[in-house]
Amino acid sequence: MIEVIPLKDEAFGAVVRGVSTDTPLTADDIEQIKDALAEYTAVVIEGLDEDPEWLLRLGRGFGPLQPHILDQYHHPMSCEMSIITANMGNQESRTTKKPAGAFWHSDQSYLATPSDAIMLYSTHVPTDGGDTMVANTQLAFDALSENMKKRIAGLTGIHRYGYRGGEAVTNLNEDQQKKTPDVEHPVVRTHPRSGKNILYVNPGFTMCIKGMPEDESDDLLNELFEHELNPEFVYTHKWKKGQLAILDNRQSMHCAVAGYKDPMRKLRMIVGCTDQQILAA
Repeated sequence: MIEVIPLKDEAFGAVVRGVSTDTPLTADDIEQIKDALAEYTAVVIEGLDEDPEWLLRLGRGFGPLQPHILDQYHHPMSCEMSIITANMGNQESRTTKKPAGAFWHSDQSYLATPSDAIMLYSTHVPTDGGDTMVANTQLAFDALSENMKKRIAGLTGIHRYGYRGGEAVTNLNEDQQKKTPDVEHPVVRTHPRSGKNILYVNPGFTMCIKGMPEDESDDLLNELFEHELNPEFVYTHKWKKGQLAILDNRQSMHCAVAGYKDPMRKLRMIVGCTDQQILAA
């Protein structure tokens, strides 16, 4: 039986217990986890064996899995899973100066049909760091002043792959670039499951506000980014081996913390867009 336990001393997040790689999850189990994700934004399942087939079945239960644009890091079992590594000393390891994702971003906001959720499973955890920070952009929206809510209502953000990712971004080849033109998303989205409003801009991929002078756009975005990263909206996840963390990309952004020297390895699945409002656009 699945049990959802909110994290203590955190503004959001929950642990899901009663899940094992020894047992397939039922449709009802997955719906319960989906509900927990919409309510808590980040959910963690502990003590799972490294079983890619089981993980893929779980991921597909959330929706279509979207292969990451960096196809050179796809898992040999399936393009629906990719490998994120550092300091492993093999061909899997990234060659960027900073670890993958070491900047604030919401996965695939640079696509016209952005990701619902990201799933990260840890196989190797550094002893000297390697945390993942998560910012809840639904809580951030709620805390905006009424004047700011009115100011950003109806605005559109333009997103681009790796825009401010710096040394943590893997450059795209020509074919990959063709698949990722700049895209537009509303600055304020409505979560399709909870019905709550979300601040949908992130420092890594949101370039500017459509139709706004550059200096005004930069000032507004920087103000929103600073607000989103208020400590009261941020949860720092400290990894253990065999953990699966599921993050709701619609109402959060995350950042991998750099600075560790030990091996790190995660398996990643990206749940594609199921938001009918976006898909029908």
